Amino acid sequence: FESRFVSIFCFSTTQVVEAAVANSMLWLLVGCVLAVDVGCVWSVATPSETSEDARELGEALEAGDECRAGSSDSGQQSCGLSAVQLRGQRRSHLGTESGYEAAPAHKFGWMQSERCAGTELHELAFVVRPRSLAQLQEVALDRTNPCSPNYRKWLSRTEVSDLTRNEQGLLELRAHLRAHAPEAAILHASRDGDLLRVRAPVATWESLLSTEFFVYKHEEHNSTILRSHSYLLPGALKEHVSGVLQAINFEQFLPKTMPGIDLNTGSRDTQQPLFSAMSWDNFTELQASKGPSLVSPTKLHKIYNMPAVAERGSDLAKMQAKTSQVVFGTINEHWSPSDRTRFEEAFGSPQDNYVKQLKGQTEGFSMSGDAWCRQNGSDCNEANLDVQYMMAMSPWTQIGYWYDPSSDEHGFWTFLKDFMARFVDDDHPPQVISISYGMPEYLVSKSALVLFETLAMKLALQGTTILVASGDDGAASFLARKKLHGEECWSVPLIGLQVSWPSSSHWVTSVGATVGPASGQPEVVCQSN
Repeated sequence: FESRFVSIFCFSTTQVVEAAVANSMLWLLVGCVLAVDVGCVWSVATPSETSEDARELGEALEAGDECRAGSSDSGQQSCGLSAVQLRGQRRSHLGTESGYEAAPAHKFGWMQSERCAGTELHELAFVVRPRSLAQLQEVALDRTNPCSPNYRKWLSRTEVSDLTRNEQGLLELRAHLRAHAPEAAILHASRDGDLLRVRAPVATWESLLSTEFFVYKHEEHNSTILRSHSYLLPGALKEHVSGVLQAINFEQFLPKTMPGIDLNTGSRDTQQPLFSAMSWDNFTELQASKGPSLVSPTKLHKIYNMPAVAERGSDLAKMQAKTSQVVFGTINEHWSPSDRTRFEEAFGSPQDNYVKQLKGQTEGFSMSGDAWCRQNGSDCNEANLDVQYMMAMSPWTQIGYWYDPSSDEHGFWTFLKDFMARFVDDDHPPQVISISYGMPEYLVSKSALVLFETLAMKLALQGTTILVASGDDGAASFLARKKLHGEECWSVPLIGLQVSWPSSSHWVTSVGATVGPASGQPEVVCQSN
């Protein structure tokens, strides 16, 4: 994941906030807090590097049904997606019905090393198909459609489970593992049976999934993982299992450097100009520096005609206090309680509420710290911004800070696992989940996509809105502005257009930014060329 330096603001009483604003330094996003089905660009499935792919590429180009990726100097048509990728995308419309899934061709820093000995213990996670995906989608669309008579008639946790739990599929999976992988040990089954985590020797997985596992080492970090090029589910499991995690996925938090690639978008050194330019002692100094385009809670209320903050002790304030919202944080992002207090004082916001550190990889209040923020100011941008503005826009609402640890070889798996445990398996999920981070879709496996879509639908049916920042770079993702040997947009001919995920999910509200209203100008949607 890469931080987008954005924040989602939620007004939890009506659960509606209308639009978005931004200034030149800091993106301040206001999203529509409705669990609606929004358009999305599905992940481009990248086939494995085989002669079959080369044959398909040749056939596609000869047939003229797809355009050639790369430079158009030769006079041939150029496009963002290669023929192989487009063919792969067509294959992916089968979902994981075929039971086959391949690793991405470009693994960004992970290098294949030796073949696994076979005795290594390795955990896989089997994604169990919901009992009726079509029905789940139909009900979710119906309950989130403002024109439907069932609009906002949310289901209970038990009702969602009854609708989706595939008990037969789970039983078939367990029986198949007992018969064909007796060495396998079941570690955990999620509450609704969406995910079955199993550990077994690599040799067992190679036999079961018709594959070979290798050791992969990261060029920058001193870490290794066990992965395969591809896998094929046994025929008996295709009906019940969507896919497998931890087999071919390299979707992790991106490394800090890549060979030949300039990843720097600004230094995290507190002595560098970027940090100094984003640090002020008070709002008056900040306003003097930024001028009339500066965004504030006061301006947001005025521009978008938002209701005034409810009076302390009023029925409205009490009703708002029964709702909840959660900020997602990672990559060592802290927030400062004293800075939040100064922020609230500057804008006259109530100071009755507090931020709860949610149970996850980090317990207690360890990601809030004034001392840490004073010594490591560059670690206190994203979380501080998100926490302060969410509380400013809805000060009586319960707010939590959900933190997953910073980048490592298990980062993405940890995100999915904790997302399920923290929210989907909980009896009382929050009304709003704000995620200001994203990663290129290329790095997300089909199995992970299928799992997240199912989980997000289940939350939508319970009235939970997931708000995700769309990122700063449009359809090409942040990879397009990273330089490879001094050249920008190198990623487009190589791996195609890569929108940011999970912003591209069907079941989140993707929030972009606008600029203008804060300085009294017409509102303009921010775009990427």
